[in-house]
Amino acid sequence: MTVVSMLNSIKETRTVKDGLRHIVLEIPEDVYLSVYDGLSEKDAYDLLKQYLNYRQDDGVPGEVKIKHDKSARTVNICAELHYLGNKKTNAGKT
Repeated sequence: MTVVSMLNSIKETRTVKDGLRHIVLEIPEDVYLSVYDGLSEKDAYDLLKQYLNYRQDDGVPGEVKIKHDKSARTVNICAELHYLGNKKTNAGKT
């Protein structure tokens, strides 16, 4: 599986709490494990950065966590997203 195929298979959920933006990426475990050898926060950060870039989102991730939900057979990446002034910008968009 290619990284682009994996990025397209991600289910994304975003929330805002007390002015801070949060994102959760839900990836089928077989898809995630076909690209990455294991679960690490370093890989989770890398994947999240790729995902944001692919979606032309200029958010800067922080507090990245990875969780493996074996019963749901998913890998979940949770993070805070920071924006300049904590507002979305048009950076990177033409």
